[in-house]
Amino acid sequence: MLSSDRKAQRVTSYFNGKARHFHMAGLVDQRGTLVPVEFDALDFTPARIFLINARDGATRGGHAHRSGVQLLLRVSGEIEVTMKLGDDTAGVRLDEHHNALLIASPVWSRQTYRGSGPSILVLSDSPFDPGDYLTEAE
Repeated sequence: MLSSDRKAQRVTSYFNGKARHFHMAGLVDQRGTLVPVEFDALDFTPARIFLINARDGATRGGHAHRSGVQLLLRVSGEIEVTMKLGDDTAGVRLDEHHNALLIASPVWSRQTYRGSGPSILVLSDSPFDPGDYLTEAE
């Protein structure tokens, strides 16, 4: 979540704040929308960033991380995110009204991509490490 004067509005928290669904405001004009992400305004320091483009109906994720934080920012389409922590579950939709989801470990999540050319940009505070993954079976 943002900690500067561009604070997100309409924040919904899950799992005692380990997941937060909100809207990162953009600058809108006749050309489209520009959504600035100031790294020093985040509650964490990004170590890597990656873009996921998917087909309608595709699923990705299906794991949690042992440590770390990730910010999922919708670029296009709609992304349905299912989350679990222990026996608790929650589902959110990333769309034009709520375009961001901050997920801290050890929240498990799976994303289902909807629409034409759905994609998300993910900022992570950790380098890629497959050994950091926790699956449903664990």
